[in-house]
Amino acid sequence: MRIDTTVRDVMHREFLGVSESDTLADAAALLVEEGTDCLVVLRGGEAVGRLAARDALAAVLEGDVDDATVGSVMRPPLPTVAPDDGLRAVEERLVAEGIDRVVVAADGEAVGVVTARDSLAAGAARDEDPPEEPTGAADVRNGARLETTRSGTADAARGSERARTASSTDAAGAPTQGVCEVCGALAPDLADANGQAICPNCREV
Repeated sequence: MRIDTTVRDVMHREFLGVSESDTLADAAALLVEEGTDCLVVLRGGEAVGRLAARDALAAVLEGDVDDATVGSVMRPPLPTVAPDDGLRAVEERLVAEGIDRVVVAADGEAVGVVTARDSLAAGAARDEDPPEEPTGAADVRNGARLETTRSGTADAARGSERARTASSTDAAGAPTQGVCEVCGALAPDLADANGQAICPNCREV
C-alpha cells in the first residue's frame, strides 16, 4: 500500500442516508434491511446528524415509534474529513474520538463515508522509522572488527619478531648468525651440523 494513501482512495461513495423528517419506523427498517448500524442524516447534501441502531432500538422499546421522526432521536453529526486528507490522520482521529466512521465532505456536502473497517482493509502503510540495530549485534560486529585489528597487529608483531630473529647466511647459504636450533640462544657465529644451525657452545658439547 502506498504511504500517500488518501481518503479518496478508500471511501465509499455510496452510503446510506435519511432525512430528519423520515419516520423512525422507516429508518429502523432500513437499518435492518441493509445490515448496518448507522445512518447519515442529511439536510439537502449536508450531514447534520446520525442515527445509530441502538438509538432506534431505544425508541422502539419506549413504544413511541409511529409518530417519531429521525430528527427526534438523531445524534450530532459524525466528524467530517476531506477527500484529500491522508488516511493515517483519519485513522488517528477514529481512535482518538472513539468512533468507527467519518463522513467525507466536499464543498459542504457529504460525498462518502470511511469506516474503521475500510482503513484496516486498505492496510495503509505506516511512516515508521527504520528499525534500529540491536545494540548486541552492533557490539558483536564492532568486536569482530576489533578482534581483526588485534589479530592483524599480532601478526605484524610476530612478523617483526621473525624478521629480527631470521638468520644471516654466508655465500654458500649456510647460516652465520641467528638463533641456535639447539639451545635457542642468539649467536653471531652459527654453523651447520647435521642440517641444524647451532652455536659454538652447542658444537662443543
